[in-house]
Amino acid sequence: MQMVPIELTGILLAGGKSRRLGRDKAVERIGNDRIIDRAIQRLAGITTSQTVVVDRLERIEELDIENKIHYVVDSYSEAGSLGGLFSGLSESPTPWSFVAACDMPFLSTALIKFMMTKISDPSPDVVIPKFEGRLQTTHALYNKSCLEHIETRLKAGLLKMDGYFPKITVCQISENEFLNIEGSEDSFFNVNTPEDLLTALQMGKDFNGD
Repeated sequence: MQMVPIELTGILLAGGKSRRLGRDKAVERIGNDRIIDRAIQRLAGITTSQTVVVDRLERIEELDIENKIHYVVDSYSEAGSLGGLFSGLSESPTPWSFVAACDMPFLSTALIKFMMTKISDPSPDVVIPKFEGRLQTTHALYNKSCLEHIETRLKAGLLKMDGYFPKITVCQISENEFLNIEGSEDSFFNVNTPEDLLTALQMGKDFNGD
């Protein structure tokens, strides 16, 4: 199956508190690059624009990203990832967006391109991989058609990232469809703890990511 030629926005959710690491994980370095910069660099190769969702205006200065980035201040900053997803999708210039957490330094462009092949006519609302038994909600393709369903959940105080999935069309990708793609497992790795950061530093020595 060939990739559908679409314009795609890359959205990184950067409103987390980094409680388990104890400091801002987005600006921790792996080699010469900060984690968030690595993620942006990967997305820049396959997306037409990149958006970073922050929880407050001051966060923009804290991140100090050199690339040409569109920032969105989360309108539901206390609603976790679901609020960030809604705010990012709301201002996305394209119907489709790839959404990831800002602490994922090993995003695989090959895997994301494969996910894009699942966008077909009639189109799903979400294209999402399932890895190690869990839907990867912060490593997924979302269409703007999800917005009304997400907003309904937010207004009801229901913050589960996939809570509205029964209301929409979801294309779920199983592991056996993508594990042969180089770097696919590492693509889901995120940095939450000091131990994760040490692991990431070791992984970064061998990372390709294509």
